[in-house]
Parts: sequence; C-alpha cells; structure tokens
Amino acid sequence: MKFEKQQISEWSRNTDFYPQVDLLLSIKSFDLAAIRKRYLASRQNKSGKGGSVERRAVSLGGLAKVRLHQGQIETLNLIGDLKEPRGLSSGGDRLAISLENRVIVLDQKGLHSFSDPWFSYIHTVAFHPDYEDRVLVSSSGFDALFEYEYPSAKKTWEWFAWEHGLNKAHGAQGQTVLLSRDAEQVKQWQSEQVEHIHIADPQKDHLPTAQRAAFINTASYHKDGNILATLFHEGSVRKINRNNGESGIEMKGLKNPHGGFQVKAEELLATNTGCGELWIKKEDQITIYSGNNLSNKAKEMGAAEWWQNAIPWGAFFIVIDSNRNSLLILDPQEKQYDQLVFDANWAVQDLVLLKGQEPEIEAALKAFQQEA
Repeated sequence: MKFEKQQISEWSRNTDFYPQVDLLLSIKSFDLAAIRKRYLASRQNKSGKGGSVERRAVSLGGLAKVRLHQGQIETLNLIGDLKEPRGLSSGGDRLAISLENRVIVLDQKGLHSFSDPWFSYIHTVAFHPDYEDRVLVSSSGFDALFEYEYPSAKKTWEWFAWEHGLNKAHGAQGQTVLLSRDAEQVKQWQSEQVEHIHIADPQKDHLPTAQRAAFINTASYHKDGNILATLFHEGSVRKINRNNGESGIEMKGLKNPHGGFQVKAEELLATNTGCGELWIKKEDQITIYSGNNLSNKAKEMGAAEWWQNAIPWGAFFIVIDSNRNSLLILDPQEKQYDQLVFDANWAVQDLVLLKGQEPEIEAALKAFQQEA
C-alpha cells in the first residue's frame, strides 16, 4: 500500500470557494468539557484501550439545523433534551436519526420509531441504497449490527462481533476477557476457568467503552451489498459478508477511527479520529489529509487530536474537528480549506446535508422531540 500525506495547514484558507449549504447536526451532549475530561482520563487505562471503564449515565444532547456561509455557522433551529442523538442518514425524502437505544425515521408518510433489546449507545444509522424501507443500525454498546424494515419494525439481519471471531475484550488490569451472550458457551468457559463476561440480559447487563471487543463506530453499505464497519479498538475498517458473517480488513493502522464508507465506486473513506486525519483509499494508495497543525485547538487537549466524522460534499469534504470546535471544509483539488467554529459546549457527533428533499424539517423535529 502506498501512502501520500498532505498537511491542510499548508493549503490556503478561504471563505468563498463553497456555496451556502444547510446541514443537520447531531449533538451527543451539550457538555463537551466533561467528555474531554473523561477522554483524557481514559488514556491512562491499563488495558491501553480508550474509553470509559465504568458505565456512565446517558447524556442529554440535541439536534441543530445550521447554515454554512462565508466562514460562519448560523444556527437555524435547535432542540435539546434528547438521549444521546448520534447517527444521521438522509435518503431522498427520508431522514433517520438515532437516540441511545432507539431509531426514528421521518418520511412523507410520517414518523416511524423502533427499538431492540440489543440497541445500546447506537452510533450510526444508514439507509439501504436499493431498499427504501431498510435502515442499518450500529449498536456500539454490544458490538452488534442490525438491519430493520423501519415501517414495520421488522428485523431483517443481525451480526454480533462476538460470534464471528471478535470477542476478545480487556479487563480493568489489561487482561484478556472473552465476551458472549451464549449461555452454553459461558458454561464451557466456566469449566475451563476462562475469564469472561456474560451479557445474559441486554436490559440489565452492560459493557463500558474500554471493555468492548470491537466497538463499532460506523456501519454502512458496500457497493456489493455487504457491510462496512469501523472498529474503534482494532483501528480498522472491515467488510462483513452478509451471508456468512465473516469479515476481512479493508483498511488498517487507524487510531480510534470513525467513518468508513464508500464515497465513490472505487474509493473508501475513513476518519482517522485520534490522529486528526481523513484517509481516502483508492486501489493500492491511501491519501491522508492531516489537520494536526491547524490552530485554535483547545489547550487542555495538548497533542491529542479528535476528528469525529467526515462526509463528502461534491468535490469537497466536511469534517467535524471536535478539539477545535469546528467544521472544516476541505477542497483537495484546489488545496484550500475553511474552518467554521461552532458552540464550544457542543459535542457534535454526525452531520448530513439537507437538500430540500427531506420532510419539512422544523415540523419533523417537533414531532421527533415529542416522540423522544
């Protein structure tokens, strides 16, 4: 594999190379300072795995409709008091939004809501490219993926990392701990004195971030109908075979990645979160766009970087730079960028373009708030 790295700080900064655009942002929490404090503490974990070692309370966040224009972010609409909204997906006249353990879909027929006992700390939702009634859900809290027909709340597919070779987690002292929801498997481990964690009841049992085996940050559809999943702890993007559940690594060497989806038929995107980079893979080459020399980073974060997610926008990319409280607009072709600052309290998790095809957004958000 060949690598090419470009420093965005060496590009020109402009505010007039992109048109005005409206976005919907998911804000996981309105207390970004607390999240940064937990993150910095987690870097001392004996296991070497980032994230909480104890279950934390679900945060309250919100959704914001914003407008980007000439270097500024204008907030057009904001609702709060939602349980960790994270995942967003837009498809035609449909809009999907996830809470901590519930998915809401808005379309021309109204509002649809569904959940599953194994939904926990949902990170992403993604509409199927061919079946308009299907949505893919990443349940990061239990290292699992699900596909649902949202109008009927019917499950059409599921995948647990633990049941497909990815069941090794870490205990508080850094030791290997195996994960399972299978009672018979657990009995065998008990007889062999294998250290393990049994998730018998998803409504009562839980896994802190640092003890998850895969920690799936993103799930999306591959062009061949299979599934792409980004694994936070492994630092990889894997492709999962829908038929047999087997997976292979498509991209590796990442630090705490998010993203991980196709931007064109021949290109794969991943956000190398912990390094503040955007990786684009095409055939046998990976082009890296690095923002670790950009200014305005929060002082308490030191050398740490955190690019939460990124999406394509025509020839551009829009990146969530959490440590600089900014959205970055990147233009690789002309080597120019812009940095647009948002509220310092917002922990922005995901974003989608609003193209005027979605349901009337203000009415939809009002209905969503009532449902949530």
